[in-house]
Amino acid sequence: MLQQQDFIVTTEEEFQQIESVKSHIEEMHHRGSFFHLSLKALELIRRFNNLYVEVFERHNESSSMVNQLLVTAKILEAEFVQEI
Repeated sequence: MLQQQDFIVTTEEEFQQIESVKSHIEEMHHRGSFFHLSLKALELIRRFNNLYVEVFERHNESSSMVNQLLVTAKILEAEFVQEI
């Protein structure tokens, strides 16, 4: 059975989350701290970066691409929290 979420996230908050994850990845890149990450986290980063480029740089703003990016950002953020 589906359960209702306790919160509602706006589109603006979702895009802020994407930018937050992007900033975290860039910070990790500058520090060179990728070496301690799991293969799962590295694969999620690769997917996130590919989707980010597709949506924000190539302007492929189809709903499926944006949704994939949002979902990947949420999963990646949770993965960062677990690994830190």
